[in-house]
Amino acid sequence: MPTPPALAPGRPLLVHGTVGEWAARADRRPGHPDDAERLEAFRDDRMRRRFRASRLLLRTTLGALCDRDPDRVRLARTALGRPYAPGLPELDFSLSHTGSLLAVAVLRGGRVGVDAEHEGRPMSVLEHRMCTPHERAGLDARGLRGAARDAELLRLWTLKEAYTKALGTGLRHPPRTFGLDAADPAGRPVPRDAAGTPLTGRLTTATHVLGGVLVSVVAVRPSREPVEFEPGSSR
Repeated sequence: MPTPPALAPGRPLLVHGTVGEWAARADRRPGHPDDAERLEAFRDDRMRRRFRASRLLLRTTLGALCDRDPDRVRLARTALGRPYAPGLPELDFSLSHTGSLLAVAVLRGGRVGVDAEHEGRPMSVLEHRMCTPHERAGLDARGLRGAARDAELLRLWTLKEAYTKALGTGLRHPPRTFGLDAADPAGRPVPRDAAGTPLTGRLTTATHVLGGVLVSVVAVRPSREPVEFEPGSSR
């Protein structure tokens, strides 16, 4: 894997690849002991293959950023299931996948979340479950209907999922209960660092389209847009 761009504090890095490529790489390596218990829990070979691919992409990314062999990158999970690297406390990261796409976001100095969903997904049936009144009023004011409204709802959905990943709670915070717009009366949950201290800095959001997949990154206390990086097929 080529070396990713330098990871400046507060600037998220977005890395993406495919399940097929990274599963093939994983097949050529011994399994990591940190993954053994999770792998045993999967009954579906496809899920096991995707899990191994995603963990290798994640470890390779973190290793490249820290000049460390991927096999020496340890991964664990919080009580709420959020992955972290015990030996790399300065780096926060998030992982998402849909279909064949794998996406990893990494941030130095803050919290980060990433979510991926295929474009064209009908979202109107979920609107009442995911939008605050302020958000629904905004969609109405812009006159969005049909496919245009679905597209905006999908963007909002991925941003909210990414944000709850940055929080470390997942959808334990129902998306209809908070807004990402600072003007939304619903407000938003407060992210905290590993010690439980609230992060009061600025929130940055960005959305990319990668091969028909919408990928959204939300970072707390960043300074610029995410850098997009495609590892490609280099070995």
